[in-house]
Amino acid sequence: MTRPMQTLSSSPDAQSGAALLVSLVILLVLTVLALSSMQGTTTQEKMVSSQRDAQIALEGAEAALVAAETELSGGTVPTFQASNGLYDETTLPPSAVLDPQTWVAPSGGGHGNGTRAAPMPQDNSGQPLLAEAPRYFIKATPATGSAPSAGFGLGAGGVGDGVQVSGSNGKVYRVVAFSSGASGQAARAVEAYIIRAQ
Repeated sequence: MTRPMQTLSSSPDAQSGAALLVSLVILLVLTVLALSSMQGTTTQEKMVSSQRDAQIALEGAEAALVAAETELSGGTVPTFQASNGLYDETTLPPSAVLDPQTWVAPSGGGHGNGTRAAPMPQDNSGQPLLAEAPRYFIKATPATGSAPSAGFGLGAGGVGDGVQVSGSNGKVYRVVAFSSGASGQAARAVEAYIIRAQ
């Protein structure tokens, strides 16, 4: 005896749509997970880019510091005028060293506006590595002590920002260098005290 084959009804009225509903919910969850993962990746990429720019800015400021040290180690001491970034013992240098307006270059570039220009660092193909050339200023510190115990008082700024022993073998200079990085937004400043042998 043969039985007739039963056929499943494929009419639209017989479908309940449970598979479609489950697959849409799973697709929605996967979409939300993908979007949150992309947002996290974008945030991490911005953080890494910011850290890289800050490191480039720091390296630019250090390059300006080397330029100042080279200038001070030359055969003759440069003439100190505040307008060209060289401050003598009696003149106050800029105090807002992290304010980018302190470091604005003169319209023609070079020295001026109270700061000095350092050479622009370049890559192997000669392209500049920074948005603008790093800058620095040099401040001669006053000799105020004569006793060997007076030592060096390294302070935070102002005319009395350094105390040197007048009987020492050199003159102390405070150098502050600044760079804004490859983007022009990552301000970094470094400060050093350099002794120039007499």
